Amino acid sequence: MTTSHRQVRCPVCADEFEWPDEPMVWLYNQAAGRYEAFDVSTVSSVKQADLRRGGYRKCPNPSGDMVEHFIPASYGDYGEPLVIGLVGAPSSGKTHLLTSMVRQMHINGLASHGITVSALDFLRHRRFREQFITPLEQGGALPGTGTGMTEAADILLLRAPTGDRPLVFFDVAGEDLVNPDARNRSTRFLLGVDAVIFVHASEDPLETGQSSTASENRSFELAIERLRDRRIPAAIVVTKSDRLRFVPPAERWLHGGDEHTVNAARIRAESRDVYAYLHHAGAGASLRPFEAFPRCTLHFTSASGGDAVPVETDGPTRWHFPRGFRPSRVLEPLVSILAMTGAISGHEAEKVGMP
Repeated sequence: MTTSHRQVRCPVCADEFEWPDEPMVWLYNQAAGRYEAFDVSTVSSVKQADLRRGGYRKCPNPSGDMVEHFIPASYGDYGEPLVIGLVGAPSSGKTHLLTSMVRQMHINGLASHGITVSALDFLRHRRFREQFITPLEQGGALPGTGTGMTEAADILLLRAPTGDRPLVFFDVAGEDLVNPDARNRSTRFLLGVDAVIFVHASEDPLETGQSSTASENRSFELAIERLRDRRIPAAIVVTKSDRLRFVPPAERWLHGGDEHTVNAARIRAESRDVYAYLHHAGAGASLRPFEAFPRCTLHFTSASGGDAVPVETDGPTRWHFPRGFRPSRVLEPLVSILAMTGAISGHEAEKVGMP
């Protein structure tokens, strides 16, 4: 780790500021439900490091346009953060995909690439685990993302052969993503993303019955227009692909299971098949990221392994996956993003997403 001064973009308010080298950190008081300032210079160096690892810094928010907020005290001590946003319409499966992705990373799903992850923001990750990962592991379907969310879903520490860096995920409600209001704070995360995962539910074009020329994906279109001038990588993901497990070309990839190496030719082949599927299904609008971004890959994934069914209760209807939680290929889009952003290096990684 280093303590040199550098500019950092806050993952909450998107303001940039100089990362401070100061002894003051904020510790969260669980009983009182608030952050409290603590001068770590009064304790030993070992305790200082531990408190910084679990503590927070108050963001100065130079623009003064958000309420008081805190980010991990060690956020600026590592390499450049990798900020990934998930974009998709309501009910496209963004939350299930992100939850499965984070869970698979935590059970060493990236080990074959020499990568491990751990929580960087302990409070945020605990909340994410309690609200999303644990229910999904127990076979429960997750609710959609609430509207008005402005903060990152999870902030992790990615340890890779190329260096350690914060890994930040944003999952914003589809209703917010299609809101064209320029003052919409929920989409501010787009100002600081380093890559985008565009999420398309497999059944969407089949339900609308639109032609490829008439189809519309407002969440994709608005995000593309805000990001068009930035040369960042992207991935297009067809979620709920378990519904296509007997339908070519998706069945070929789903039956193949998870991959453990970076193979640019294989990724290009899957991208070609997903492109053909979306074009044939009449989802031409969902292919626009492929045209808008210089490096883009396409993937079939299944975050749960099957459809959820309702459970009869005396209260509100609950949904669960009767076949259990069985994710498939959910890390493939992330591996492509990691290759295209340099977190995974090598000759094959350099070719991922290239025309």
